[in-house]
Amino acid sequence: MEAVLVIDMIREFVTGKFGFEGARRIVPPLKRVLTKAREKGVCVIFACDSHQIGDPELSVWGEHAMKGTADAEVIPELTPASGELVIKKRTYSSFFGTELEKVLREAGVTHLILTGVVTDICVRHTAADAFFRGFRLTVLSDCTASPQELSHSEALDYMKRMYGARILSSGELLEEWG
Repeated sequence: MEAVLVIDMIREFVTGKFGFEGARRIVPPLKRVLTKAREKGVCVIFACDSHQIGDPELSVWGEHAMKGTADAEVIPELTPASGELVIKKRTYSSFFGTELEKVLREAGVTHLILTGVVTDICVRHTAADAFFRGFRLTVLSDCTASPQELSHSEALDYMKRMYGARILSSGELLEEWG
């Protein structure tokens, strides 16, 4: 069973302090994937930074996506549908310190389709933790982004080589889904 994981498509990283053009550019293809996933009954889960004072990455990036603020909310264009889980995370990985693995196991998910930002940080760390937990991976190249295109392409290549991730475009996935 498959699940689409939408990583950090929150205001902070799309239109806020750390927003960038690539994050805005992936919204339309990501919307198409989510629409089709919902039509097919594919599980959709959102994983969103929701930091608290003292979180380790705040020492690197400063305060951002703080718990309870608008900056930590999913952008309006991708508002989760009724019943879709929004996991609040405090580190780069969507697995670390969250209920994500438990939710996926209970739903019978064995294959994760990764989308969102930032490809070389939160997407990559989530891919590593998914791989170490035995999940098959697909990463959508046009539904993930980094501020630097080279970082994005290097991260995709790394996930393919190190975790056996399939790298597809949203169009290729939609074609597979019929």
